[in-house]
Amino acid sequence: MLLKIIYMFFAGYVTVSIEGFFIERFLNICRNKNIILQDLHRENNTYIKVKILKSDFKEIRHIAKTTKCKVKIEKKSGIPFFMNRYRKRKIFAVAVLVIAIFIFITTKFIWNIEVLGNEKIPTEEIVNLVGEYGIKTGKLKYKINTEKISNSIRLAREDLSWIGIKIKGTNVIVTIEESIEMPEIVDKNEICNIIAKKDAIISKIVVQSGTARVKVGDEVKKGDILVEGVMEGEHTGIREVHSEANIFGKIVCEKEKTESFVQNQRVKTGNEEEKIAICINKFKINFNKGVSKFKNYDTISSNKKLKLFSNFYLPIEIKKDKIIEVQNEKKEYTQQELEDKIKKEIEEEMELEYEISKYDEKNIKRNDYITIENDSMNVRVIYEIQEEIGEKQIK
Repeated sequence: MLLKIIYMFFAGYVTVSIEGFFIERFLNICRNKNIILQDLHRENNTYIKVKILKSDFKEIRHIAKTTKCKVKIEKKSGIPFFMNRYRKRKIFAVAVLVIAIFIFITTKFIWNIEVLGNEKIPTEEIVNLVGEYGIKTGKLKYKINTEKISNSIRLAREDLSWIGIKIKGTNVIVTIEESIEMPEIVDKNEICNIIAKKDAIISKIVVQSGTARVKVGDEVKKGDILVEGVMEGEHTGIREVHSEANIFGKIVCEKEKTESFVQNQRVKTGNEEEKIAICINKFKINFNKGVSKFKNYDTISSNKKLKLFSNFYLPIEIKKDKIIEVQNEKKEYTQQELEDKIKKEIEEEMELEYEISKYDEKNIKRNDYITIENDSMNVRVIYEIQEEIGEKQIK
C-alpha cells in the first residue's frame, strides 16, 4: 500500500468524480483491467470520487463512455503536474527533487498515532501508554514490533481486554476493546457484614439474613456496619451468617452561588487576528512574531497535520491561533434572567461532581432556595437522592 502511494505521487495522479447509473459495472471493468483505484469514496449509488494514475485517465474515459458514466477531473496532483507547471524555472526542479527525497525519507518513520475503540480510557492515555513501549512519532517503523508490544500491554493492563496495533503508511492505528467490569462474586457460604459504601441517612431497611445495626433515620458514614453477619435463634443460639439485605439511604448534595445583578460581560468587537506557525517535527517556524495588538482577547487554537493520503502523514503540522478582540461591557440582569443563569451554572457543576443524571428521576427530590439581598441573588440547590448504599464485606 505504501509503495503504491509513493508510486502514484511520483507518477502523477488525478482525483476524478464519476457519475452514472452503472457505477458498479464501471468499477468491475477497472478492476479487471488492473487500474489502480485509490481512496475511493462513494457519495451515493450514482456518484463516486477516486484517485487514479495520470496514465490511466484515457482508459478511464473510455470505460466511462462504455458504461454511460460522466467523468470530471477534480484535482491534479503529483510531481509530473508540478514539474509541468514550473518547467521553465530550474529552482523549482531542484525544489521538487528535494521534496521527493524528503518524502521518501519520511516514509520510514511514524508521524501519527490514531486510537480507535476507546470510550472510558482517554485517547491521550493510550498514546502515552504505547509511547512507553516505543511507539512514538518520529520512530523508525522497522524498529517497532507491533505483536510483541500488543501482548505486553494486554498483560500489563487489566482494563483492556484486547489491543491491536497496525502500521499503515506513516500512521499507527491502535484499536482497543475495553474490559467490562464484572461484579464481585461473593460466596453465599462466606460470613459477611453489610457496610455503608457512602455517607447517607437511612431511609429503608429490608433484612433477609443477619442483624440490622441501624434504623430508619440514622445518619451513617462510609464503612459503618449496617447489617452484622450474626443471628440469634431460640434453639440455635448466636451463629454467624452470610448477610443479605436491601438498605436504602438518602444522600444530600447541595451547592450555592451568589452573583450580582450587574456583571461585566466579555463581548466580541468583530476584530480578529490570525497567527500561523509551521512545526516540522520539533522545529517550529513562527510567521507572526510579537504579541497581539489587542488589549483584551480570546484565542482559539487549531492544529492540522499534513498528509498526502488517508494514512500517509508528513512530519509537518500547521498551527493556527485565531485571536478575537473582546471588550468588557456591563449587563444588568432581570431577576428571572439571573436566577436561570445561576441555576444553569450550579446544575453543570453538580453534574460534574455528583453525576446527577445517572439517577432515576423517581429517586431524586430537588429543592431550590432563592434569596435576594441588596444588589445580589443567592441560589441554593439541594438534591435528595435515594439509592441502595449497602455493600458486602467478608469477615
